[in-house]
Amino acid sequence: MLSACAACAALGACSAAVTASWDDPTPRAQLEAIRACDRDGTAARHLPQLVRSLWSDDAVVRMAAIDALRRATGEDLGYRFDDPPKARAEAISRWEARAFPDR
Repeated sequence: MLSACAACAALGACSAAVTASWDDPTPRAQLEAIRACDRDGTAARHLPQLVRSLWSDDAVVRMAAIDALRRATGEDLGYRFDDPPKARAEAISRWEARAFPDR
């Protein structure tokens, strides 16, 4: 059984503040960065960070990133956060070509 704090954290309802950060390796900080740019309408400006988030080991971070990308661009380029790694990698390469055209 989950403790009250663990259940609260799982639902994202804890009162402990999480600083949004693209560079912090913790999923909670990355998720907050994704939510913040999605909330304030700057997802299109954060395209490279959102695309990098598609590589996350955390399924929730991947899901939030593709949802923000879809809202910002109207496309998903075939990316499914719960696909096997090989299928995700193929879709991410399409996103990278779009986000990093000079590579």
